Amino acid sequence: MKQKTILSIILFNLFVFTAFGQQNVKVGYADIEYILSKMPETAKAQADLDIIMNKLTKTRDSIVKDYNFKLEDYKKNEATLEAADKKEKEADLMRIQQGMQGFDTDIQTAINYKKNEFLKPIYGKIGELVSVVAKENGYTHILNSQINGNSVLVYAEESTDISDLVIAKANK
Repeated sequence: MKQKTILSIILFNLFVFTAFGQQNVKVGYADIEYILSKMPETAKAQADLDIIMNKLTKTRDSIVKDYNFKLEDYKKNEATLEAADKKEKEADLMRIQQGMQGFDTDIQTAINYKKNEFLKPIYGKIGELVSVVAKENGYTHILNSQINGNSVLVYAEESTDISDLVIAKANK
């Protein structure tokens, strides 16, 4: 909500100052996430990310398999274990279980880090392409049509959307 309020103030000021200042203002917009989805580099980044995810998933699956094996062994022999051995096996199972939970968190953190690492240069390229397309087509301002999946444009003529022009420029 705070972002929308700030964006509304910025847009209001932009339109007020342009109405009294320059007469040659041309505002367009682009859907950066749409452009990202059509960039050839995005498919490679996703493939690389999938490889990393598969490796981490296999490691996690191995840990889960080890845990399940030890848990079944514990359940099978629980009645015959001495108190000290029983306590030691329970502690070992708890340690493995806590390790799995920590590993899940670490996996998510690593995936997010790698995703950002892979996408950062692509976003940089998109920014450069947007600038080139905007200059070529006489736009003075380009807005992103979405922020975090939320539309920030109340209304815009479709003819001011430069997303497909950026994609075409990327594919040259």
